[in-house]
Amino acid sequence: MKQADRSFPLPYFKINKNFTVQYFSKEANILCGTPDNLLDVVDEESVDKVKKWVAPELHNSALEVHLKPLNGELGPLTADMYVTWNNDLYAEVLFIVKDEKLTKVTNTLDQLRSRLNETNFELLEEKEKLEEAIEQNNKLSAPFIELTNDTALIPLFGDLTSEKMQTVEDYLLQSSQKEDIDQLLFDFTAVGEMNREGIHVLANMMTSLFYMGIEIIVIGVKPKQAKQLYELNVPLEVKFLHSLQQAISKYCS
Repeated sequence: MKQADRSFPLPYFKINKNFTVQYFSKEANILCGTPDNLLDVVDEESVDKVKKWVAPELHNSALEVHLKPLNGELGPLTADMYVTWNNDLYAEVLFIVKDEKLTKVTNTLDQLRSRLNETNFELLEEKEKLEEAIEQNNKLSAPFIELTNDTALIPLFGDLTSEKMQTVEDYLLQSSQKEDIDQLLFDFTAVGEMNREGIHVLANMMTSLFYMGIEIIVIGVKPKQAKQLYELNVPLEVKFLHSLQQAISKYCS
C-alpha cells in the first residue's frame, strides 16, 4: 500500500475485491489515516451496506456511508461514496464528506432524538403512575361499608363517570356476594355531575345486584339526578329514600 502518485482533490482509494487498500491520496490520508482495509475507515453501522453495494458485478455504485471519527471528531462523518470497478479485481473509491454544518445538524438531531427517547420513557412512567393514582381514587370513590350483617352502605363521591363505575363494579359485586348482603344503600349525597355512560354502567350494576337477590335503596338523590336516573332506565325495583338517616332508621334499627 502506498500513497497515490496522482493528486486528487478528494479522498481517493484504490482497493481490491477484498477491500484491501492498494493506493490512497493525500486527502484520504488526512481524512482516514493509513488503513490497510477500506472497511477499517467505515463506521460499523455502514459496514454491511458497503459489503453489499461495493462489488465487481455492480460496476458502479453510489451510496451514503458513515466514516469513523478522526482527529477529535465527536461522531461519525457522513459522506457520499462513489465506486468504479476497473475490472473484477480492482476498484477506485472517492469519498465526498458532507458539509460540516450538515454533520453538526445531524449530530444535534441524534442528541435530540436520544433526549426525546429518554423524555418519552419518563413521561410513560409518569403516565402509568397517574393512571394508578386515578384508579385508586376511583376505588375510594365508592367504598363498601357494612352497617349490619345484611345491610351495607356505598357512599358515592365526586362525578359519576363510566371509568369510575367500571373500576368499582367488580369490587362491589364481589363484596356484596361475599358478605351475604340483603340490602345495599347507594348514597348520592356527595355525587357531583353524572354523565350518561356513568349512569348506564351504574344501572347495569344495580340490575346485576337485583338478580343476585339484593334489595337496592338509593338515597340523597337531587331532583336533577332523579330525572337523569329515570331517563336512563334505572331498574324499577330500586327504592328511593330521602336521606341516609331515614335509611339507617329503617334498615339498621
